[in-house]
Amino acid sequence: MQELSGRFRVVALDLRGCGASDKPPGRDSYRLELLLGDVCQVIEALGTPPGTPPGTPPGHPRCVLVGHDWGGVLAWEVAARWPGLVEKLVVMDAPHRGAMADFMAQHPSQLLRSSYIFLFQLPWLPELLLSLADFLLVRTLLTGPWTGIRDPERRLTEQELECYLFALSQPGGLSPPLHFYRNIFRDTPIPREPPPPPTLLLWGSHDAFLDPRMAPALLRKLRPQSRLRLLPGASHWLPEERPRPLAQLIGQFLGGAHLES
Repeated sequence: MQELSGRFRVVALDLRGCGASDKPPGRDSYRLELLLGDVCQVIEALGTPPGTPPGTPPGHPRCVLVGHDWGGVLAWEVAARWPGLVEKLVVMDAPHRGAMADFMAQHPSQLLRSSYIFLFQLPWLPELLLSLADFLLVRTLLTGPWTGIRDPERRLTEQELECYLFALSQPGGLSPPLHFYRNIFRDTPIPREPPPPPTLLLWGSHDAFLDPRMAPALLRKLRPQSRLRLLPGASHWLPEERPRPLAQLIGQFLGGAHLES
């Protein structure tokens, strides 16, 4: 945000149930359609000029949509369903739901990498396991060897980790993120066509949760103007590990510079 805010209006939001956003109770409050609707409404609200009289027909707000992990899952589908809202798309280490099943059929090892999703389908037990011993399992998932981060200097700082844990430890703070996963197999239609906007796909070469081979498989399904950059030595947590290179790559992409795939 610091790198790009000199050239662009940069906005970061906590998805519903995460961080400082509201945490409505119940699994149904985190259906994919609602999460997608939240993103679209934020884009539309931010694209409405200040002082616009109530009742004025909405204009045509457009943004550069950037998403990582679950934010990336949502970004894929917002850009595919509502391309008029998205001028360019940047996705970091996030699968497209329409390509995930095909990739796992060809690379069964991805099932092992994604096994936590099946654990999260259970009621109450994941919340218990994740909260035990002062969120020890969460700490391990975010900073341990399983992350794929080989350089200790690039792991989450203690301050960053405590920010995550503080949000999860608040009353009702742990179930909402898990409900994202509990709703992933519901009958929300999966867009089959690639998103029309030009897309920059960024991926860590040592992502332990999403096989890096998924990135070129996704690129083959995208429009010709799309680009992929694989960041050597980086794990799944690109925004925390490589903020400056990410900002440079995104800035070049938005400025129209050619990026080699």
